[in-house]
Amino acid sequence: MMINIREKLKQHGTQALTTQELIAVILGTGTRDYDVTKLSANVLISSDNLRKLSLDSLVQQKGVGHAQACKLLAAVELGARKIQRDVLPKKQISLSKMGEHLIKKIGKSSQEKLVAVYLDNGFHVIDEKVIFIGTVDSATVHPRDVLCEALKLSAPQVIICHNHPGGSLIASPEDRRFTQRLIDCCHLVGVNLVDHLIVTPRDYLSFKAQDLI
Repeated sequence: MMINIREKLKQHGTQALTTQELIAVILGTGTRDYDVTKLSANVLISSDNLRKLSLDSLVQQKGVGHAQACKLLAAVELGARKIQRDVLPKKQISLSKMGEHLIKKIGKSSQEKLVAVYLDNGFHVIDEKVIFIGTVDSATVHPRDVLCEALKLSAPQVIICHNHPGGSLIASPEDRRFTQRLIDCCHLVGVNLVDHLIVTPRDYLSFKAQDLI
């Protein structure tokens, strides 16, 4: 079975493999009682599709050794860091493409994160920054954190985005209050808040499309 997975990878690339098959490739081998495909299936189920992955939980799996557990955790962390470093191209981009990018960037994060995408007047991307990690509300993140970067970059426009780890696409009262406070501050310094996106692992909500700004 492992040979078949490796042949599939060689012919079609890693993107053709299921999550279970990717885990099997990283684990490499199983035991006499647990072949690698059974091990990878058990890991996937016990970790709630990798959302609750930890060293302790992995080594408690029969057939998974410390070295295999460390390799799997390292691979997951490497993937997460790559996504964090992926940035939008410095060109004009549609809201749908931006939504797709931000879903990949922070939609699956277990922590709430606020990202700001800075634009010129032609809606070309100047830069994007992770502004804050934590609960996004007026008590914990200040509009100055967003606007400081806008002024540094001489960016006349900005789109902000944060994720809801719980999977809800409903804008909370805190989300609305923070957005209104940011709009007020943007007006004072001549920056246009184009939109505020909320993302989950699969979808996004646009405040502008919902007439929330």
